[in-house]
Amino acid sequence: MSTNLNMVFESPLAGVHHNGHISIQDYTKKHRWGLRGKGAAEALRTQGWDLPEQPNRLVSSNNETLVMALSQREFWLLDPENDALAVAMDEDFITDAYPLFCQDSHAWLVLKGHQTSALMAKLCGVDLRPETFKIGDVAQTQMALINCIIARHDLAGDDVFSLFVDQSFAEYALEALLDARQEFL
Repeated sequence: MSTNLNMVFESPLAGVHHNGHISIQDYTKKHRWGLRGKGAAEALRTQGWDLPEQPNRLVSSNNETLVMALSQREFWLLDPENDALAVAMDEDFITDAYPLFCQDSHAWLVLKGHQTSALMAKLCGVDLRPETFKIGDVAQTQMALINCIIARHDLAGDDVFSLFVDQSFAEYALEALLDARQEFL
């Protein structure tokens, strides 16, 4: 279906990293891809991927790659350890499913710090406190009036939030996060 191309993945945020009690790091250039369709779950299981038991969950699978289920038919595979590369899929892999190129469509921000839930409460209507939004939970919601996906997971031993927004809103999302973060500095 697709061939391996020498593609350069750009981030509208140019890999920014803001340190502090709440750190914000651009992971947009990290490797990710997805699969959607009636046969997506079966195709991924056949290839040896562990999948969440239900939608809006995230699990760690092969080689610490994270598998996020956005529905019963849509899965994103997130590799926070490796930079992006083109994914080649053959026809046998895609039976009743088609690839999602979330590498190109969404920016990926990682937020870390013990006050991250309080920061997000200023921007998002979902209760992201640890007692309510646990490791492995995913919310498809809005933040600062833009659609986003928020996932809570472990990253190199740290409890983090991954935030996915449309590439066209990446700069705005970062500005909103940095503005709300001022209160916690």
